[in-house]
Amino acid sequence: MVNINLANKTHNLGAQLTPKNPIYKQWIFRYTFLELEKDLGERGDITSQALIDLKAICKAEIIAKSNGILCGVNEIKYFLTQSPKEFKPRLNKINIEFLKKDGDIIHASDVIANLHGTARDILAVERVILNLLQRMSGVATITRKFVDVCHKISPNILITPTRKTLWGLLDKRAVFVAGGGTHRLGLDDAILIKDNHLALYGGNVLMAIRKAFEFASKNKTRFIEIETDRLKDAMTAALTIGKLKGSKTPFVIMLDNMKLVDVEAFVLGVTDRGLRKAFLIEASGGINLENIAEYAKTGVDIISVGAITHSAPIVDFSLQIN
Repeated sequence: MVNINLANKTHNLGAQLTPKNPIYKQWIFRYTFLELEKDLGERGDITSQALIDLKAICKAEIIAKSNGILCGVNEIKYFLTQSPKEFKPRLNKINIEFLKKDGDIIHASDVIANLHGTARDILAVERVILNLLQRMSGVATITRKFVDVCHKISPNILITPTRKTLWGLLDKRAVFVAGGGTHRLGLDDAILIKDNHLALYGGNVLMAIRKAFEFASKNKTRFIEIETDRLKDAMTAALTIGKLKGSKTPFVIMLDNMKLVDVEAFVLGVTDRGLRKAFLIEASGGINLENIAEYAKTGVDIISVGAITHSAPIVDFSLQIN
C-alpha cells in the first residue's frame, strides 16, 4: 500500500519554495540578480546605450515558442516587481503582467506576459528572464510526463528529482509545480546514507542505520534514508528498521539501480513479513518514460528520476517589443 501522506511529509517540501523562504530567495537571487550583474558587466548593455534613448519607453510581450507546462512566474515577479530596489540598482521600474500562472499548459504562440518600462531596462533583463522561464518550464514539462504515466497506475506515487542539477531549488520548485515532490532540499535537510557512506562503514548496513538512528534521536532530522543496490542489503535494512523501537523519524529504503524483478521481490518480501508500514520504499536509477509504468506497478511509494533535472529539454520563449 502506497503511503502518500507520509511520502508527501518526507519528500515534498514544495510549498516552502517561495520568496518568503530565505534559502529559496538566495536561489532566485543567484539566477536573476547575479545573472543580470554578470551579463551587464562593468559597462552595461553598450548596444542599447549606442542605439536607444535613455528615457525611451516601450511595451513588450513574452511569447511561448513551444508547448509545455509554464513555470517561473513567481520567481520573475519577485525579480522584477516584488524585490527591494537595492537588489537591482541598475534597473528602473519594469511592470509585468502575467496572463498565465505556474502549472498552466501553454502552447506555441501563446502570449505569456506583457511588460512595460524603459526600453533599455527591458532589453537588459530579456535573457535573464527567458533563461529562467525556459529552464523551469522545461523541468516542469518533462516532470508532468512522468507524473501522468505513473498516476494512471496509482495516483499516490510521488515522483521526485535528485540533486543532479546546477539549478538546485529552482528545479525542485519546477518539479513540485508539475505535480511531483522535492526529495531533500540540501545536505542539512535529512539523512541519506549513500553508497560512499556505506563504503566508509565497510558496507555494514546494520551499523550505518543504527548510527543514523542514534543521531536522529538527539538531532532534528526529517527522515532517514538508506540507498541499497542489492536485494540482500535492502532486506537487511528492512529487518534492522523493523526492530528499532521508539523512532519518531520516518525511514526510507531506496532501491537504487535494481532490476524490476528485485524491486517486486523486495516489496512482496517486506509485505509478507509485516514490515511494509515500517518505512517508505523508493525506486531510483535507470528509470525513464519507457519503463516507469512497470516500476509504478510494484507498489513503491516514491520514484526518483535524475533525468527530469539533468536532461530536461527547455520550453522555448521569446520577448518581442511592440
